[in-house]
Amino acid sequence: MSANHTLDRLVSQMSIEERFGLLEKIRKNSAISFEPLYMPREEDERRIDFEGLYKELPWFVRLFYFVIGFFSGKTAAKVYENGQMLALGKGIEASAPGVYDYRQNRLSEGFFVLLVELKDAARFFYNVLDTSINKDRGAFYAILGSLEMEEVHRQLQGECNPQAVFRKQPDMLPANLRQATLRAMDETLQLIPESKRSVMYYHARSLNYLKEMSCFLFDRFILAFEGVPGVRFCRINSSVKEMLTNLDNILFSLRDPPTLSLFELLFVYELETRVGETGFDMDKEMEALLSKAEKALATIRSFNTKIPLARIIRCATQSTKYSPTQISGGEDWFQVYRNYWKQQTETALTEYFIEKKYQDIIGTLEAFFGTAPPPLDNAASDANGDGFPLPEAFALSFLRAFHSILQGNIHKVLRPIIMEGEFSRREDQMGLTEAYNDLLYTAGHIQTLDAKLAPGGEYGKRYALARKETEALAVKRRKMHSIQNDASKEAWEIIFRSSEGMKKIVVLLEGILSKKPGSEHASLTNFNKLAGKTPVTFTGGIDKVIDNLRLALQVLNDMGVIGGPV
Repeated sequence: MSANHTLDRLVSQMSIEERFGLLEKIRKNSAISFEPLYMPREEDERRIDFEGLYKELPWFVRLFYFVIGFFSGKTAAKVYENGQMLALGKGIEASAPGVYDYRQNRLSEGFFVLLVELKDAARFFYNVLDTSINKDRGAFYAILGSLEMEEVHRQLQGECNPQAVFRKQPDMLPANLRQATLRAMDETLQLIPESKRSVMYYHARSLNYLKEMSCFLFDRFILAFEGVPGVRFCRINSSVKEMLTNLDNILFSLRDPPTLSLFELLFVYELETRVGETGFDMDKEMEALLSKAEKALATIRSFNTKIPLARIIRCATQSTKYSPTQISGGEDWFQVYRNYWKQQTETALTEYFIEKKYQDIIGTLEAFFGTAPPPLDNAASDANGDGFPLPEAFALSFLRAFHSILQGNIHKVLRPIIMEGEFSRREDQMGLTEAYNDLLYTAGHIQTLDAKLAPGGEYGKRYALARKETEALAVKRRKMHSIQNDASKEAWEIIFRSSEGMKKIVVLLEGILSKKPGSEHASLTNFNKLAGKTPVTFTGGIDKVIDNLRLALQVLNDMGVIGGPV
């Protein structure tokens, strides 16, 4: 699953109808103007060919420039171009006073003030992007796709599920299920019409333009200004020229504001993390964000209207053919979108195979015990949805049932060996005794942990208090997760000691059955005496204990709680 829990929750748990309803509600309360952010000026976008214009001048005008150039040491065309650039600079100063000083080639106080305002607008978008699409683009595109490509989204969630694929082809071998499910996913993605692909591409580009603007080096640009408030200026050196050009290309690309669908997703995700906080009002908070968005967009419009950026760059660079260019970005939206759904499909496949293995384990346990082991009293289960969420609860319930049922048989076989057996190596007798004691106390340890999970127990009480706290949701979740980790650590210690004890008993009992003195395994010098007149019964009892312990280890291994049986 995606690392971003909230985005995944919005994809999987929030219905399409709920999203459309929320979007409609936002539309009714929205005061955002979707007028263009950048109104193109012909003089800004058109490349000026002064050399061509010079050639079209009447001969006597060209003669005039020739004479001036002769005395100034310049070509007539260059004299003409310089004159036009001077007129362009004067035109900028006349239409946007206090912004640009052409003669000294520097930006003025008016530019500084508007640049600071633009930075604040960009910072607003940086924050909302940072808590949403910057965390997981794929999940974000998936939510957006549910609004723009409703039918495709439904099929990706439904028909591309491994269970749905298996229902259609019940005779399919499990080994082929993964390939068939991924193929169904790709076939569904191919159903996206070109018109919808274009809409998604538009959204992806808008997001990329917002990201580029929010990440622009405003602070570096602002620090390039000198002077004191009211008379600040910035000399246009090579570094400043580069920043001016980058900013012009970004603003030129961001001609139109993002759609309301994008704002919905950006704002819903940011607010979603705060749901549950005391005094939180979704409608009021959404209204506040929409108001900030409108203010930020209005600032961008104002900057584009008041600052003839392309003409300033032409004057500053003496490049008559300069015009802004659209930046790239968003072209990979489909690949990111597909990768997200492939990851979700792989996750669904993993969960499907885990569930299948779980059902197989249940079948094994029912065959062994006659019924599935009863769950722990205080851990979350199908029968106790409000219990403490402990991932290892199923393994512990199995161990408890296993030891309670088989303890008598194991005790009957191991006790005489431990008490009366004459081992060739004393450490083997001590190891068998220690492992046996670990098994004896397993059920007690599980009972103690189960009591701690109760509402009044150590873990249960802490968990309930953490859930009731009124602090930030993220902080609350971290505390709850920490408590779960503490309980899981104790559960793992019980499972580890029990499984290690079973492994050690299996190895030592196999050594006893091998009857090889001096081997690396345990051996009994009085084996025949212990076996008595019915050696088959004695060895058969040991074999049965070994088989039962191996079965228990295999079940724990299938559950994924140990590294594997002996």
